[in-house]
Amino acid sequence: MPKKVDTPSIQKYNRRHFVQISAQGLVGVGIGSFAVSNLSLIGCATENASKKVFGACHHDCPDTCSWEIETQSGQVVSFKGSPSNPYTAGKLCNKMDHFDSEVVFSPHRLLKPLKRVGAKGQAEFKEVSWEEAISDVAKRINTITSEKGGEAILPFSYGGNEGMVQGKAGRSFFKHIGASNLERTICGDAAVAGIEAVNGQSTGIMPEDIVHSRYIVLWGTNTLYSNQHLWPYIEKARAAGAKLVVIDPFVSATAETADVHIQPFPGTDTALALGMINIILSEGLQDQEYIDNYTSGFEELKTHVQKYTPQYVSEITGLEITAIEAFAREYATSKPALIRILIGMEHQSNGSSAFRTIGMLPALTGAWKDLGGGLMHMAYELFGQSLNYSIFDLPEEVSGKKVRSINMVELGKALTDKEMAPSVDALFVYNANPAVTIPNQNLVLAGLKREDLFTVVIEHFMTDTAMYADYVFPATTPFENWDLFTSWATPYININQPAIPPLGAAKPNTEFFRLLAREMGFTEDYLYLEDKSIVQSMLNSDHPYLEGITFDSLEKSGWARLKVPNEWRPHAAGNFNTPSKKCLLYNPDVQPALPDYIAVTQSETDKKSYPLRLLSIKSTRYFLNSSHANITTLRDLEGQPMLDIHELDAKNYGIADGDEVKVFNQRGEVFLKARIKNKVKKGVVCMPQGYWNSLMPKSSSANALTHDLLTDMGGGAAIQDTMVNVMKLA
Repeated sequence: MPKKVDTPSIQKYNRRHFVQISAQGLVGVGIGSFAVSNLSLIGCATENASKKVFGACHHDCPDTCSWEIETQSGQVVSFKGSPSNPYTAGKLCNKMDHFDSEVVFSPHRLLKPLKRVGAKGQAEFKEVSWEEAISDVAKRINTITSEKGGEAILPFSYGGNEGMVQGKAGRSFFKHIGASNLERTICGDAAVAGIEAVNGQSTGIMPEDIVHSRYIVLWGTNTLYSNQHLWPYIEKARAAGAKLVVIDPFVSATAETADVHIQPFPGTDTALALGMINIILSEGLQDQEYIDNYTSGFEELKTHVQKYTPQYVSEITGLEITAIEAFAREYATSKPALIRILIGMEHQSNGSSAFRTIGMLPALTGAWKDLGGGLMHMAYELFGQSLNYSIFDLPEEVSGKKVRSINMVELGKALTDKEMAPSVDALFVYNANPAVTIPNQNLVLAGLKREDLFTVVIEHFMTDTAMYADYVFPATTPFENWDLFTSWATPYININQPAIPPLGAAKPNTEFFRLLAREMGFTEDYLYLEDKSIVQSMLNSDHPYLEGITFDSLEKSGWARLKVPNEWRPHAAGNFNTPSKKCLLYNPDVQPALPDYIAVTQSETDKKSYPLRLLSIKSTRYFLNSSHANITTLRDLEGQPMLDIHELDAKNYGIADGDEVKVFNQRGEVFLKARIKNKVKKGVVCMPQGYWNSLMPKSSSANALTHDLLTDMGGGAAIQDTMVNVMKLA
């Protein structure tokens, strides 16, 4: 049956509406008073005939699942994964199985603009019209920019929507007004910086080719939860005789299924990889012909790794010498051997160094020569090469503006630094929930509480960040807008067609910025690009990867695989994307020229006060970062967040399984229950990220403990170097 909707009359919102679970019916679909400026935004979804449209998941995930939506008389009658895409194969993840009812038609979805009427953080709002809200926002921005300049404005967006249209919305607007530049580097950039320092690119082999591998190393990735559609290909390889090795300081669901689980201390991956190189070279297991032809800096590296003896690496990593030696030998002698890396190990001070070192291994062993051998990492560069991005080009006087950059990891500092000139006086948040996801949470919240900070949030729900907003604007979902989805880990591209008109007064992110630009009197064409036109223009490319892939073809199929070769071996004969076309084992343009393991240091006082290493990881099965953590059914399935602690540490603290504990350090405290299943080593504790502060005891979640220190390269967040203490609660 079609999903029925009605329109509740709600005049004022408060915290209770958003934190507690109401028994309201489904939210209304009345068209808002501020009309959408162009019908191409929504398509012709009100026709009486049945129709099917294609789309894809908008989340920050390596899989980017294709889906299909069927409607009748403007109502959704079917939502499912697209069975024609061979990679995602008709299966959505358990976070998205009921996206239609849990998000699109949720009774808690925001459908009208809201204006704050209470204290910041209390979520007391009243409904207002789009006209009133946009007019006030424009006036406030004009006042701030005239008094302090555009740099007093900070946009904050990230991976809550990965679309080329809605995900990149507002970029031209903020360039136009000269706003501060946001360095969106919290996740992925440290890894990419490390791999690029060696290979000049992050793209490796394609995911389907893992079926040819016979020795698979999953390093820093919980594939079963975070890369689910790769798993069937891994199982196919194992059925053909592949051995699966998982390297993870936490006993994840993936680690439990592995043939071998290697469990180093957190943050010691660089030392482990350098130790592998030591063993491979000292025992003559390298592919010297490949090294001589396609690498540079071999002698410098050979000298450098001599200190990383198995004994030394064992002391650093906590691994047995025999385990380190066996792993290095098996990896070097197994053919084809593949290392799959994602972002699990980048969130440490040695983050980029770990990726640099691991990036050298396939070149040293010649693994790149074999189908199914080498390194599997990103794929976004394929789209960067093939799509037509010229529609986003700005005039030199706009694109060339010199403005300051603010790293998103350091948002709390930026919002509270009284010496910063100009101060950040306006914050625009969309596709993000920084009150939950950004390190040093309490400093971020202190900034959001500033009465003189004008905050605008574009959202589907009353998130923890939206509670601090002056205005909250309702955003459309992918069911209601055009978009184009690339993938950062596969060669598949998806079109996203609107299936229904925007619900209530919700509007696409792009429309918000068009309306704001118009209200501010801007006339430049680049501020008014239409969503459908952006999709069409980006696909207007003659690059070989897009051969036969057009807007019209995607409208008919929904998805396509880029025309990259099947059984692709990008570095079988070198061809690295470096000036010399060689793998740079020694890179004088990067400091240091060779990767090294640098131990995290603590003062003697901190060692005594905070003796435990905290892992705060993406271990949830039913959330993605902070997305879906407000959905009651998914929270119930996920269960309460737990603190994993080793049995010897638990004994030392007098903690039993299931006890209520407080985890704390100089930045904050988090309250949860202890779990003693030896999923971590002694001296390490672990809790999941993604739970909303407002839904946790005493409104505090994992990032209340993490610091905002940056990684060695790439500007990432070194959150896994956080130290804490634990206390049993009476």
